[in-house]
Amino acid sequence: MVSPVVAVAALLPIFYFLSLYRRFQTNLRATKASGIPYVILPVYMLKRVWMMTSQLWLPFVKMLPGSWMKNRIEFLDPEWTWHLGHEPYRQLKTDFFLTVSPGGILGYTCDADVISQIVSRRNDFPKPQEMYGLLNIFGRNVVTTEGSLWRRHRKITSPPFTEKNNALVWKESLSQAQAMLRGWVGKSGRGDKTVTDFPSDTMRLPLHVISRAGFGVKMMWPGQDSGDAHSEGNVGGLSNTEIPEGHTMSYSNALWTLLHNILWVLLLPRWLLKHSPLTIHKQSYTAFVEWGQYMRQLFENKKAEARAGEPVDGLDLMGSLVKGAGITADTPIGGSESGDSKTTQPLTDDEIMGNAFVFILAGHETTANTLHFSLLSLALNLSAQRHLQQDLDRYFGKRPIESWDYETDVPALFGGMAGAVMNETLRCFPPAVSIPKRATRGQAQTLLFQGKEVTVPGGVNISLSAVGAHQNPKYWPGDDLREFRPERWFVDPSSVKETSVPGDNKPEGTGDIDGTKGGDTIFSLFRPPRGAYIPFSEGHRACLGRRFAQVEILAVLAVLFREYSIELAVDEWTSDEEVDKMPVGGLERREVWEKAAKRARWLMHEGAGSLITLKLREGHVLVRWTRRGEERFAF
Repeated sequence: MVSPVVAVAALLPIFYFLSLYRRFQTNLRATKASGIPYVILPVYMLKRVWMMTSQLWLPFVKMLPGSWMKNRIEFLDPEWTWHLGHEPYRQLKTDFFLTVSPGGILGYTCDADVISQIVSRRNDFPKPQEMYGLLNIFGRNVVTTEGSLWRRHRKITSPPFTEKNNALVWKESLSQAQAMLRGWVGKSGRGDKTVTDFPSDTMRLPLHVISRAGFGVKMMWPGQDSGDAHSEGNVGGLSNTEIPEGHTMSYSNALWTLLHNILWVLLLPRWLLKHSPLTIHKQSYTAFVEWGQYMRQLFENKKAEARAGEPVDGLDLMGSLVKGAGITADTPIGGSESGDSKTTQPLTDDEIMGNAFVFILAGHETTANTLHFSLLSLALNLSAQRHLQQDLDRYFGKRPIESWDYETDVPALFGGMAGAVMNETLRCFPPAVSIPKRATRGQAQTLLFQGKEVTVPGGVNISLSAVGAHQNPKYWPGDDLREFRPERWFVDPSSVKETSVPGDNKPEGTGDIDGTKGGDTIFSLFRPPRGAYIPFSEGHRACLGRRFAQVEILAVLAVLFREYSIELAVDEWTSDEEVDKMPVGGLERREVWEKAAKRARWLMHEGAGSLITLKLREGHVLVRWTRRGEERFAF
C-alpha cells in the first residue's frame, strides 16, 4: 500500500503543473482580448531567478527542436532588446506585441505613437517602482517615487537645472576636458602612447563636472597640481585628495570607489558587504559609509547656510535641495529625518540625501557612457571625425578656449556636426536601452495602435524599446540604421559643411537649450516624430539633467577634436616600429587597422550590455590621441 506521504509527494508536481496551466490560460485569455499581437513563452522574463541564470539555460534551450521554439528563443534573452534592436519587430510585422507565459504578460513596443501615448499618461502608466527601489540606498528620490510624492520631489529638484546654471556646466566641462586631454597626450603633447584606461577616464570626467558644478568639490586628475583645488575653495572644506579627521578615505576616492562598485552596494545587504571576506565587498561598504558621511557633512553645511539666510548661488544642487525642502532660518534644528508628518519640511533629510545620490549617479553614469561610445564611434568612422574637425575649424578658428562663450557657441555646436555626433551616439547607444512602464494595477488601459483601439491588461509591464524605436525605418532616414552615421541628422546631408556659421543655430522657441524644456535636437537638425527618439525618456518623467549632459558632451567634443584625432590602437597586432615601416595610407596599415576595428565593433555591440546603463562589458577598446595631421591611420 502506498503511504500518504509518497502519494502527496507524487501529486504535488501534478498540482503544480495544473496551477501553471490555469495561470497560463488566464493570461492567454487576457492577451487575446487585448487586440495586441502576442508571442507565447515558457518563462516570465521579469522573474529574478531567470534574469540571473538565463545565460546558463539558453544554450540548452537552443538545442530544442526548432518547431518548439520558433520565433521565441530570442525573447528569452534578457538582453534581446539591445542585441536585436528592431529586427524582432520586423520579423513579427508589428511594432507592438505582448509575450504571455504562466508567470505573466509583458509588452514591448517601438511604435512612436504608442510610446508617446504612454509617456504622456503618467497616472495610467507609472513606473514599476520595485525595479527602481534599489536606488533608495540613501533615501527616496525623484527617480524612485511616483504620484503625488514624485510631484513633490520634482518640484524641489528641478529649479537648479536652468539656462543660467548650464553656463557653469559649460565652463567646468571645458576645464575638465582640457585636463583629461593633457593626461592622454602627455607633456610633449604628441599623444604617441596608448591610453590603457580609457573607460575609467571617460567615467571620471563627468564625475568631476557634477562634483564641482553641482556640489562645489573640485576633483583633480592624476598628476594635476592639488593646489588648484585649494585655490578654488572647495565647499565645506571638502578636499579632493586629503583624508580629513574622522574619515578613512578621501572624498574623491570614496566617491570613485562607490560608483565603480555600485552594483555590489545596490544588490547586497549592508551587513554582508561589511562582513564579507572579499576585499571588493569591504571596499564597497567603506566607500558607501564614507561618501554618506561626506554628503551629510555638506548637507549640514548647507542647512547652516540656509538658517543663516545665505543665498544659493550657481548650480548648487545640495543648496537648492535644502532651500527647496523649506529649510530656513525658522526651521527647527534637527530637520525631519523621521519624516514626522507634523513638520512643514516637504522632503525629509534622508530624501534630500537620496536625491543628492541619484544626481551624482545619473549625472555621471549616463554622460560617461555616451562620451565613451561617441569617441569610440569616431575612432571607427574617420570620415565623420574629419567632418567634425572641419566644422570646429570653421566656427572657432584660432579662438582660445578661454574665450568660448556659452550663449553663442553652444547653439552653434548643437546645430553642427558636434550636435549630430552627440545625437547619433544617443540614437545608436541610448543610456537606457528600454524604459519600463506599467498599466495601473487592476485597471486596463486603452491605446490607439495603427488606428485601432487596443487594451493593455491592468498591471502589465510594458518595455518602451529605445533601441527598437531608434532603428525603426518608419521614422529615420537611410537603410543603415544599425550603423553610426551622424550625417543622417542633416536634413540635406550636403549641408554638413555649412552648419556652424555664427548665429545660424539659435534654439527654436525658448526650450532647446533651456532647463528640461524643449526637444532633444535643435531646429536645424533632423527632428524625428515624438516618441521615436527617447534617449532621455520623454514626457513628464524625462531626464531632469538632459541639458546638463548635452552641454557637457558638446564641450568635451569641441575641446578634444579641435587639435587632436582619436585612433584605434593596434598594439595587440603589431608594434609602433612595424607600423612606421608600413606605407602611409597603404594596404598593410589598412589591414592591421581593420583587425583593431573588428574587435572594437564586436565589443561595442555583442560585447556591450545594460546593467544600470548601456556599457562595454566584455573588454576595453584601446585608443591613441594624435595631433591632427600626424595620424597613423588616415584612409
